[in-house]
Amino acid sequence: MTLGYVHIRIVKKRVRRILPCFLFLVQTSCTESFPIETIEFENILIVESTLTDEMKRQEVRLSRTIGLEEFGPDIVDNAEVRIEDSDGTVFTFSHDAETQTYLSDIEFQAEQNTQYTLKIRTSDGRGYASKVVETPPKAPIERVYAEFVSEAGKEGVQVFIDSDDAMGGAKNFRYEYEETYKVQLPANAKFDWEIVNYSDFTQTGTLVLTPRDWTDEEFCYPTNGSKGIIQTSTSELDENRVVRFPIRFIDKVDPVLRRRYSILVKQYVQSPEAQIFYQVLKDLGSVESLLAQGQPGYVQGNIVSDTDADEKVLGYFGASSVSSQRIYFDHKDFGLDLPPYFVECDWLISNEIRFHELKRLLEFENYQIIFTHDIVQGPHLLTQSECSNCTTYTTHIKPDFWEDGP
Repeated sequence: MTLGYVHIRIVKKRVRRILPCFLFLVQTSCTESFPIETIEFENILIVESTLTDEMKRQEVRLSRTIGLEEFGPDIVDNAEVRIEDSDGTVFTFSHDAETQTYLSDIEFQAEQNTQYTLKIRTSDGRGYASKVVETPPKAPIERVYAEFVSEAGKEGVQVFIDSDDAMGGAKNFRYEYEETYKVQLPANAKFDWEIVNYSDFTQTGTLVLTPRDWTDEEFCYPTNGSKGIIQTSTSELDENRVVRFPIRFIDKVDPVLRRRYSILVKQYVQSPEAQIFYQVLKDLGSVESLLAQGQPGYVQGNIVSDTDADEKVLGYFGASSVSSQRIYFDHKDFGLDLPPYFVECDWLISNEIRFHELKRLLEFENYQIIFTHDIVQGPHLLTQSECSNCTTYTTHIKPDFWEDGP
């Protein structure tokens, strides 16, 4: 999970919040005042990493807080990063310029009954280490499903999850999802263009069109990740079951439902300490509060400096067992009307606008030419790229996992 720490701006501010006592393992029936520590701006290391039982290149993200006048993220890209396990195995990590993260040099997975420690050394010689973490027991997802709901004046599709751990060992769950949806463009950009012999004085020139192969670009496949913190716990329930837990609500007029929608839900079983850490962040206003200029202060994680006991470190290193499930649906599965397209498309004819305006639309507004009466003389029909060209904002390549419906 990416917490979004890379954009943290810390300001001097006094905040007091009321949080449930159970977050801090206080066994009382009331709520108590929880003081968030006030700090002036400090250049604090931010660590984000969840080691999972998936066989893959594991990931560690390092960055630093930024001031109000700065724009992030401030990536730390020259550190030594490793994870050590209780059997003496050391897994080294290298910085990946494309993802701006540290990826393990080999694929590996978190094992049961093994302890793990994250260790970091930055280029200025400062060292950091996490507390020891262990991998919680695995709990498979029973099912992910979607239903039409009408609640609080809103109508739409709610994605739920059920999970049942018969052994009773998994009690704290965090969820992430990745949604992908198929988009059919209202039109297609059928020509590449070039403006030649343009005169700034007369604001005229010649538009040269070249037909392009657009046949494989009729559909787009945008992908979005979940935001915020989605988690629940069964520790205070009679049964160790997660039933009808809401993951994602989609309004009935949301364009993602137009053609075909897919959601991959991941369930992370985590420790009570990780559950508390993420719950504190959520009760402070979710992850998005950490992105705001009014970020209230410092939340203690499980990573400390081993060179300066007073140095603050933001973040959490955890180990989780993971299970996942993917489903598909669209508006027709729930008897809904076809939702509107994502944007209102403009349909402009070239001979009805001045040439300098046509030039501006093509060069700076990224409009596309979708039809022409005559390739030389025109007139040409054009519209914005969101209505005519996948590659200007997403991809037209069908994902390997994609399954088209009936």
